[in-house]
Amino acid sequence: MAALRRDTYEGPRGPLSKTEDSDSDIDIGSLLEIDSTKKKGWDDKQKLIEICQKEVGTISTGKRPLNIAIIGSHGCGKSSLLNTIFASFSDEKWKELAAHGSYGGLGKQISQNLISFKKEKYYFRKGPNNEEDDEILMPTFIEMKGFEDQNDEFTRELLNIIFYGRMQEFEKLSDVLTHYQNYGLDSLKEKYGQVKEYLVIDRIIFVCSGDPMTTLPTQLMACVSEVALGVRGIPIFGVMTKADKFNRRNNPEMEKRETEFRKHLGIPNNRFARIKNYCEDIDKKMAYMFSVIPQIDVRVLKLMTQVFSNALEETNPEARLDHFSTESNIQEESKEGANPVPPRILPGARPVPPIGGQQPALSGIGFPSLLLLITIQVLCMAILLHFGMKPVMTEEKLNMICANYDFIHSKHDATIDGLNELCDHKVDILKPPIYLLGGGIVFVIVVLPMVLYSFLVKNRN
Repeated sequence: MAALRRDTYEGPRGPLSKTEDSDSDIDIGSLLEIDSTKKKGWDDKQKLIEICQKEVGTISTGKRPLNIAIIGSHGCGKSSLLNTIFASFSDEKWKELAAHGSYGGLGKQISQNLISFKKEKYYFRKGPNNEEDDEILMPTFIEMKGFEDQNDEFTRELLNIIFYGRMQEFEKLSDVLTHYQNYGLDSLKEKYGQVKEYLVIDRIIFVCSGDPMTTLPTQLMACVSEVALGVRGIPIFGVMTKADKFNRRNNPEMEKRETEFRKHLGIPNNRFARIKNYCEDIDKKMAYMFSVIPQIDVRVLKLMTQVFSNALEETNPEARLDHFSTESNIQEESKEGANPVPPRILPGARPVPPIGGQQPALSGIGFPSLLLLITIQVLCMAILLHFGMKPVMTEEKLNMICANYDFIHSKHDATIDGLNELCDHKVDILKPPIYLLGGGIVFVIVVLPMVLYSFLVKNRN
């Protein structure tokens, strides 16, 4: 297959050198008339796209699209890679779908939210009969920004949350960090363990800069490998960007960097690629805004045929961590989401039980909340019994009234209807009103716990 030469790419008027004057006037008319089909590598691009389509299949297979996570440290070219992947499936032109760069923002990243790119956002190829939708199950790409070169308990749990689909669309990674800092790791596991699955990751592409002057993010690579391969065995791929700037030919440092990169990820050569992204470095005039560059697309698509491969599956696709529930939220869609399709079904696949044979954590409240609920219930019961069992009139006072009445009755042989009835039934008067006490007990034991439980669960979520 055709490969892009080291210092050139196919421009609107033929091969252009990287050293060509970038300040010359741009002929917009000629750019709009570019015919990408005549560029070198066009036929190879179309063949590779067909291979990718066959690998992922169609909606009629009953599967769901693959979910592919793009991860790497800051400035490695994740967003540029995504835009390059999207352009490789287009016959028209490159588009900036994933915001990239800091634009002079003192190194601040554009976003640290979980952002997904479903088929509807980047894939516009028509069906064989010119249908608007060719029903190809193109993958959903998930951009993961905000990761530093770290391998600690928070980073591992954050990767677990994302890889197992517990983070929702546009949710901020900073919110997860804030919860961890305020309440600790156990609370973080408990919170996201009850969240319904949204986008469970099936493939991981780790992106790294090809610049030999930058340090390899070995800690983050080790963390990703540990989490991805730990339970489900998610396949990992590696991409080294900026191949247009740093060539490995006759450069032992570049060769060493690639070897170390693959070694730390533990991936074979067929899962690794050096990529030239669509960027100003390859064309200062940015002619790719009006057309595509098949020579760049071919290299990307070659890797995608491996990423999309239907022969490649997770080791235990149905396995989950013991603190994650198995409830799925696949029918709920995010903003601009794709139409829902059934879960991925593997031939002969059987559910894998949680680690250690334990059942997944059930929804409910934690021990502190349960203790608070019981304390409130006991206090209410004590108050009810104190006032419910206590008679309105004391026994001593009632006996004094009745004694005075008996004395008057014996001396004057006179009766007073009210007092006579009072003294005759003084034993019943001293008994508490059982019907009221019974109703109060039912309220404290049944109704009050239900109200408190609903309130505590709502505040916990």
